[in-house]
Amino acid sequence: MFVGLVDTRDQPPDPVEPEPLWLDIPELRPWRWYVAAILLFVVADQLTGWPSLIPLFAAIGCFFHAITSYYKGNDGLSQFRQ
Repeated sequence: MFVGLVDTRDQPPDPVEPEPLWLDIPELRPWRWYVAAILLFVVADQLTGWPSLIPLFAAIGCFFHAITSYYKGNDGLSQFRQ
């Protein structure tokens, strides 16, 4: 015996406005994070002592977020709807 599920929920409407250019083109997604990382590295370099660790770790986080943004949207069937 086959038991199936029929999805009767209303689909969310498509967005009326297109995405901004920096979100629409995957190659442009990470650049804002790279710029933020560079600025935070400069701020960390200007500070002395323990307070310089805060922008340093924030810059490292921005850098890794930029790297992982290349993989956004390439996760297989997560966007698949029946």
